[in-house]
Amino acid sequence: MSHDDQSKKVQAQVESVRSGIPKALQLASQCSASETSENYEFLEEQIDELEAEAREAFQSKLDCRSLLSKLTAAQPLAPEDLKTLELLIVGDAEFYLKYESETEEWKAQLKRVLDQIGALQNSSFGTDTLMQLRALCREAHESIADLVFYCDAKERMEQFRAATQGPIGPEGYHFLAEMVREMLASDKM
Repeated sequence: MSHDDQSKKVQAQVESVRSGIPKALQLASQCSASETSENYEFLEEQIDELEAEAREAFQSKLDCRSLLSKLTAAQPLAPEDLKTLELLIVGDAEFYLKYESETEEWKAQLKRVLDQIGALQNSSFGTDTLMQLRALCREAHESIADLVFYCDAKERMEQFRAATQGPIGPEGYHFLAEMVREMLASDKM
């Protein structure tokens, strides 16, 4: 593909992302006006589509072929190659951590829910108490899921930085090349 064709492709992908934002905001407005599971499902689908379009545009803007060639040949990586590799492997985690602001709230909410669960220990466990416990467990699960996602992102970043601090050996180049191939083929990258 020529440079001009690649440039046009990237521009078309960026425009698709740009046009997806008002669609998502419109669906969010519909959710506010009429809170139904169907409206939220439509919003979720639009958000998923917007994220996929952003991922495709992101990948198109990076020089992944050149990076993959260097990794496959175990050639030394320039600083811009390492930055591209970082964006590919942990860029999502880095930006998520940069903008996430509710972590302390999730921890406080989890503590509150666990305290409520603890208060039920000596209950008679009638049907109302059991249903309350189920509701509290569901609420705890939501906070835990958010905290697991947050910690996973933080740990992936730390592991990547530790792995790329020193020289990369032959096994490291092979592993990174496979990881880049998998990420480029994945619809979750």
